[in-house]
Amino acid sequence: MIFLVVYPRIPNAFIAQSFFLTVLRYFLALTLLNYGFAKVFVSQFPHMMANMDARFVELSPMRVAWAFFGYSRGYQEFLGWGEVIPGILLLFRRTTLIGAVLAFTVMLNVFLINIFFDVCVKLNSGIYTALAFYIILQETGRLWNFFFTNRITGPRVDYLIEKPRWFKITARVINYLALAYIIWAAADDAWSISYSRSQSHVAQTPVQGPWKTSFVSEWRDNQWQSKNAADTLFVNRIFFDGYNGVIRSDFIRDRFRFSVDSTGNQLTVNFTNSRNEWNIAPLKWKYERTSSDSLKLWIKWKQDSLMVKCALRKESLTRY
Repeated sequence: MIFLVVYPRIPNAFIAQSFFLTVLRYFLALTLLNYGFAKVFVSQFPHMMANMDARFVELSPMRVAWAFFGYSRGYQEFLGWGEVIPGILLLFRRTTLIGAVLAFTVMLNVFLINIFFDVCVKLNSGIYTALAFYIILQETGRLWNFFFTNRITGPRVDYLIEKPRWFKITARVINYLALAYIIWAAADDAWSISYSRSQSHVAQTPVQGPWKTSFVSEWRDNQWQSKNAADTLFVNRIFFDGYNGVIRSDFIRDRFRFSVDSTGNQLTVNFTNSRNEWNIAPLKWKYERTSSDSLKLWIKWKQDSLMVKCALRKESLTRY
């Protein structure tokens, strides 16, 4: 924005403008590829069993949107390719305009979803939408002639300036390195984050499944005592879905991630805070499989230490 203000006073400013536009479209391309691959590999909108067993009033607006997008694997992949394709088009000058138009269309929709469903990345998506629109604005005259005045629209006018040979070679090398980095970073992110995250939702663990409690007791006065069913922390359902889970009562619903220490029959559990951030200190839960459809847990939830006996639910709560 500062550059646009001082643009008329800078000699040969079109050279710097070309550089800035290249940086912007490369940045936007990398962002779109990262978000797109996360959907293509079915990891951004995981469809958990716990969401199949929840009322809408128990889900935040963001979780309602995530449950909708994640319900159909094919639709989620369609959304992903809708970001990957413009990301690829933005990498090349000849396809920059069509890439920016597609990116603006996609990101405007994402931005409005984030606004109306209270998703926590409103600023980010707003910036990406504005960047795509800014790239489109560079072709305002040609687009106006083509769509509104029915005039002949010629090719884009490029200003050429004679440069030393060493400068051209250096610029070309830097450009190729930038392209190589974007492709590598997007591929690495798709493999190490998106793919591994998607696998975390289909992993089979010793506690896998939807569980309904049959007995709940709490540690009180140095002994286990039966917990009052009217208590807000009276656990009635627990879901272990891959390495993700949900614990809930009639009043509280908490999401968590966990890892399994099979030798000690322990789970290391991480809960989210109110802002959907995974920065709460991990807890240790102990589990015991008493039979194929029975589970016993010793857990810490909120301020309570609980012993929970669970039975595996038989009804279908599939992910898709």
